[in-house]
Amino acid sequence: MYRERDLAIWCSVHEACGVTEFVRLVEDALTSYKRVPIYDWPTRVTVSELGLPCVQVLQNVVSSRGLYASISEDYIEIGSRLTNHLSHQMQWHLVVNDLATEHMKEDQLGRDLGL
Repeated sequence: MYRERDLAIWCSVHEACGVTEFVRLVEDALTSYKRVPIYDWPTRVTVSELGLPCVQVLQNVVSSRGLYASISEDYIEIGSRLTNHLSHQMQWHLVVNDLATEHMKEDQLGRDLGL
């Protein structure tokens, strides 16, 4: 469930905002990301699910900040906490700019209310 939500958010941002804005949003999200000294289970996202341009942006921006991002021909692997943080930041951007689906808006409202 969360995987589909994350993919929908990332694809929506990339399609609605373009590559330059997508890069800026990922960079901004990484600026507010707080690493904790625990093991962060990796999450794999396949190129076929997200698209090569998004995967390349994620790998370049995340690894340039010294965070774990491994890419192969078929997938990118980044930490699950980082994946969640990126998704929440991008979802917030979609909601604020009235680009989010109703489901994304409801999910954001639930998170804002702590539900």
